[in-house]
Amino acid sequence: MPDTVMPPHPIDPLPKPHPMDPRRGESLSPMFAAFLCWLTGAEPMTDPAITDISVSGSSVLAATSDNPFFDLHLGSVEDFERNLRGWGDVCGAGSDTVDGLVDTMRRAGR
Repeated sequence: MPDTVMPPHPIDPLPKPHPMDPRRGESLSPMFAAFLCWLTGAEPMTDPAITDISVSGSSVLAATSDNPFFDLHLGSVEDFERNLRGWGDVCGAGSDTVDGLVDTMRRAGR
């Protein structure tokens, strides 16, 4: 029998990232990407990672893997809500999904 050349196995394509995966946003600020990882339960993308957030008045505060105290001011609740809604629109997320994320953010630390 002549030697036969076996064709290589086809390479499985890499799975497409979920539309809401923070790793898709090349133009996201590192702070917002870290916030999205915390909010969506994704693996942290930054060091230090955000371990929890708290809403105090109109501010979003964060605790990190380096500092457990909520003394890192991320920004205003209104800015984060606007950014979440814009990010959800770009990712094609439904309004129910985005509303759920906004509600999670607003209830944080209560």
